[in-house]
Amino acid sequence: MAEGFVVRLLVVLLAAGVVAAVAAFRPKRPRTPLSVEGNLDGPGIYLFTAAACDACDEARRVYRQVLGDSGFTERSWEEHSDLLTRIGVAEIPVGAVVGADGRQVASFVQVPRPLALRRAVRKMRA
Repeated sequence: MAEGFVVRLLVVLLAAGVVAAVAAFRPKRPRTPLSVEGNLDGPGIYLFTAAACDACDEARRVYRQVLGDSGFTERSWEEHSDLLTRIGVAEIPVGAVVGADGRQVASFVQVPRPLALRRAVRKMRA
């Protein structure tokens, strides 16, 4: 009976170790340092996309869910490639939350979690 307990304990400890190792070595999403100051239309929430991009469609859905249809400004690669290059968009979709002082408050690479987007908007408005 004690052997069974020890075996179960070892299995649990091994599983916990695997979870900890995966969490420690999981690649983090990089923060995207964008050069937004003076390059955008002012404070607000911006989403940079491209036409043939499934992740962009999903990001757009999250932004609309959180902010409504007119709560953010979308700039597509096809129409604004010079702007996206100038501010340093290296992958899409990427979002930027810009405060009243023109500085980037937050950025999102790929599809943001709705809660993270809401937090960034509250931070922008504070």
